[in-house]
Amino acid sequence: MNVLLILISLGILCSLISHSASAEVFVPKNEILTYFDSKNIYTVVGAVKNTEDFPVIPTVHLNFNENGEKTVYSQTLPIAFSDKDIPFKIKIPTILDSNVILENVTVDFESQPGAKESGITVVYDRTMTQHADGHLSAKITNTGSQTEHNVKIYATVHGSNNSFVDVAQNLEKIDKIEPGQTVEFTMYPDPIIANKVRFFSCFALGDPTVVPLSAIKNGKKFDFRYDSPAASFRVKGFDDSGNSLMLVGINSFKVPTFVSFEFPPLSGNEKFSVLIDEKPVKFIQSKDENGNWHVAFNIAESATNQITITGFEKTSTGRMPILTRTSGEVNQNLSDYLPIYAVIVAVAAVGLFAIYRKKTKQQKQN
Repeated sequence: MNVLLILISLGILCSLISHSASAEVFVPKNEILTYFDSKNIYTVVGAVKNTEDFPVIPTVHLNFNENGEKTVYSQTLPIAFSDKDIPFKIKIPTILDSNVILENVTVDFESQPGAKESGITVVYDRTMTQHADGHLSAKITNTGSQTEHNVKIYATVHGSNNSFVDVAQNLEKIDKIEPGQTVEFTMYPDPIIANKVRFFSCFALGDPTVVPLSAIKNGKKFDFRYDSPAASFRVKGFDDSGNSLMLVGINSFKVPTFVSFEFPPLSGNEKFSVLIDEKPVKFIQSKDENGNWHVAFNIAESATNQITITGFEKTSTGRMPILTRTSGEVNQNLSDYLPIYAVIVAVAAVGLFAIYRKKTKQQKQN
């Protein structure tokens, strides 16, 4: 019986190793490119392909070489369903060197066997129109039986000879879409490549792509994140009191957009205010089911703004920040834990074998 348990344990370990080796979640080399956008923000676009037979949450790891200094930038993407692609556009304002080299791209993933695709479909008819400036207007319909919330549409953008040139997502905030409801949306390529656009493809539905940021607050690292279909943000930092966070917001597109920041709770009683270029603006403050704060407001078209968010508490409740699916951290799959599994199985095997020898010896003595 003990020997059988050892063999079963070793069999489980082998199956884990086999699964890791057969993983097929990756970024095709012909669907990854980089450029500095119309606001001179370093941008990486591509698409993760999932050829597994189950849905996954992929995390893309971008490995850079800036004048010999190697860095890794990681971002978690929406769910990629089986045999589907999930396009991505990652803007990194901290990269300023035009000679930076993207050496390689790797993907980790977490399986999501219970995830189900929504009933939302893109409408392919004459209402899908590509305009002279390269942008697309189209519609989606909820053909399912449930209300869908926070809807995002992603697509790859192609130029002549089917060349991959960009990634786009809807600029409108679609809070919800009821069963049977049809909603219009628009997608814009970056202005710097708009004249290259021939068509949009690989439409994918997903939850928001959140971007991680951090700043030093009262001597400690403060992690937060944001979701925006067009704008990107560079952190300037907190003031000396730790009450005000200052950022630079950059919208490369000739259309207005929005941003929603997500902050972990400190006291839980924060009351925020927002200044754009030192002027108060309207915003929405809300709290999600995990207790995190959301601060959302509009961003003007083709703008670079100085943004100040005030109202952060000085002390913490002692609770760990609840940032589910944090984009900047490396999400690990089973293969990341194989060394631990190997040690556990090896120790168990030695222990069980020792027990087996002891019992055998006792039986012989009897």
